[in-house]
Amino acid sequence: MSRHTFRGAAVIAAVAATALALTACSGAAESSEGGDADTSKLTIATDSDQAAFGYDPIRYGSGQRMFFEGIYDSLFVLDQDGQVVPQLVTNSEYNADQTALTLDLDTSATFTDGTALSAELVKQNLDFRGDPDLSGYSSFATGGQNEITDVVVVDDDTVTLQFAAPTPGFESNLVSPTGMIVGPAGVADRSSLDSAPDGSGPLTVDADATVKGNSYLLVKKEDDPDADAYPFDSYEFKPIIDPQARVNAAISGEVDLANIAAETQPQAESAGVGLVANGGTIQNIIAFDKTGALGPQWADARVYQALSMAIDREAYVAAVHPGEVPTANALPADSPGFVPELDDEYAYDPDAAKDLLAEAGYPDGFSFDFTITQGSQRDMEAIQPYWAEIGVTMNLKNAASTEEVFTVVQTEPLGGPIPFQWTNPLGPVYGALFGFANFHGAENAEIQAAAGAVGASLGSADEDAQAAALQDLNRAIVDSGWLIPLYEQLAPWAYDKAKLAEPTFPGAEAFPLLASLQPAS
Repeated sequence: MSRHTFRGAAVIAAVAATALALTACSGAAESSEGGDADTSKLTIATDSDQAAFGYDPIRYGSGQRMFFEGIYDSLFVLDQDGQVVPQLVTNSEYNADQTALTLDLDTSATFTDGTALSAELVKQNLDFRGDPDLSGYSSFATGGQNEITDVVVVDDDTVTLQFAAPTPGFESNLVSPTGMIVGPAGVADRSSLDSAPDGSGPLTVDADATVKGNSYLLVKKEDDPDADAYPFDSYEFKPIIDPQARVNAAISGEVDLANIAAETQPQAESAGVGLVANGGTIQNIIAFDKTGALGPQWADARVYQALSMAIDREAYVAAVHPGEVPTANALPADSPGFVPELDDEYAYDPDAAKDLLAEAGYPDGFSFDFTITQGSQRDMEAIQPYWAEIGVTMNLKNAASTEEVFTVVQTEPLGGPIPFQWTNPLGPVYGALFGFANFHGAENAEIQAAAGAVGASLGSADEDAQAAALQDLNRAIVDSGWLIPLYEQLAPWAYDKAKLAEPTFPGAEAFPLLASLQPAS
């Protein structure tokens, strides 16, 4: 069995559906127009640069999963239902007190130089957990929320992760992209990944056909046994930041698939292109400085609570994101962790917001800088006057480059709006809140305790315990201000119905599994 069957039900079901379709029509897959579907290249427009920092997957989050998942194999992945399933792991087992997790590995995976996966290579990868540039590993480092104290090679295909404390459900921290394994050449020289990947997946980057920040072409590796899991010959990713330009590209046929903004969905619908959407995505303002490194106010939860109460979400969403659902919850409405009371507690109330600022010692407010992009400009221009009403001046400045957008985590107190999907709750907690968005090393006992309880409840038959843990996590995140939720959105995608079958999604994730994208039939 190919290790790529571990990608889960999405791929299995999609491949089966394609096989059934092909039995009904000879030769190549046929489009809905009656002709042969073009499987030479699938062009995908995304709302951000998928490889702004090069091709080291540990520098990215779930928003780049779809781009990297064909290039790198991962210890664990998400299946179509959003459940964590093994890929490079054939078996996993905890010790009695859940302070050690032993992984048996599939050593059939091979890398760019022909080297096979080994326990030693997995150890070498995870031993980078102290590298501050590798945000995906930040919670594994010494003192981290999911600290790995040691990685022990048991034998050639077995490795044991040892933890500082009982850590149930740790497998969810090893899904793509954090669980992706870099090959020996990339591990030996991490800077080599700036220009070329080193993965065991069936796809790689065609450097000659790739222009950084403009277009990335993924092609199949020659004679790779898992290449057939991907039905298109190549995959082109085009970052198109402007929402209008992105939907125009989908309507004109410049791209075959695009994640479009909700406000442009009516245009796509009237143009007759295919439309599909998945729910459960929360758009948030995210706190980068929770320690007061850039100003003492940013270490006070009351300041974030005031900023949250100052926003008239109903009016803002109606004006900027019509059709979306205003929310003050970090978790979506269909999650067992949803807390209806939060929407009341953080409802629009500028007077209460002013009182909180005064209690925190800022009766006259304060000012700060906020870097915007084409994608965030309308949002932040709409929010700006709400904060001005309570005395907080937000100075908006345009990003000069994609790299600058990524580096604001170090230089500015807030960012966003940023989407979070909660299918795998520990992913955004440790990959983002305690990961890339925690450059200043903040701690939060309430969030950490709630996340620990969520981890302990994963896989449990006690649904009440899991719901309680998720509700505690939701409240801890919102009350701390580490996220200021704005609205829940569907993740709409426009696609060429003659080229592509309707995309499906893993659970509530906003991005499909790349291998699940199938030709029209």
